[in-house]
Amino acid sequence: MEKVKIPNSKGQSIAAGIERPKAKTDKLAILCPGFLDTKDYTHLVELAKTLAALGYTAVRFDPTGTWESEGDISEYTTSQYLSDIRSVLEYMLRDGKYKHILLGGHSRGGMVSILYAARDPRVSTVLGIMPSSPYTFTGKRREDWEKTGWNISVRDVPDTADIREFRVPFSHVTDREQYNVFEDVKKVHVPLILVTGTLDTLVLPEHVKMIFDKANEPKKFISIDGIGHDYRYSLYEIKTVNQKIVENL
Repeated sequence: MEKVKIPNSKGQSIAAGIERPKAKTDKLAILCPGFLDTKDYTHLVELAKTLAALGYTAVRFDPTGTWESEGDISEYTTSQYLSDIRSVLEYMLRDGKYKHILLGGHSRGGMVSILYAARDPRVSTVLGIMPSSPYTFTGKRREDWEKTGWNISVRDVPDTADIREFRVPFSHVTDREQYNVFEDVKKVHVPLILVTGTLDTLVLPEHVKMIFDKANEPKKFISIDGIGHDYRYSLYEIKTVNQKIVENL
């Protein structure tokens, strides 16, 4: 795996990792992590390796303000995330002549992949693994966040027993609410693959199906029995999900 630093729209560095196929092809995959997740979580690492074996140059990255990328957590917004995807894409297009561009991710990463594809016709295929929606930050969670001004979330650090705490300001929510994946998916006119797990209680399968129902053809909906939102903790489940993705690409 090749580590690179990619300039973002603010002149800061986005930390990324690139898995390259044995023989270079014209296929590129950009993988986007979920809410406060890192590019180095096992499910994204394994997906990148799986795609590289299929001939994709696969790049995964930490959005601005998180993990190894520069910036403050206040800059971790949907608007900046979309800008980061563009920065990564344009960096990779300087790296090679890619004609087929797969953009995908897990949870929030799946949602922003759909939002971005609605805005950039260079994307060839969209992959949303349990993509979040406007339903994700509603109700008491949103009310408490607005009341305190912050949401404190904890994530495990890969390959260690450590944890990392993120204190995300409420401005994250107000920026996110400018976007509606249910509307933007209607603007996507390339193949779309949506994946859900029957045990997902964070991004409900019926909400993923709502996104799917509003999408244009060609599209595929994959529901996997016995899989929950945090399938990344099980290598067996990761392989199960990745195999389904490969079968439907």
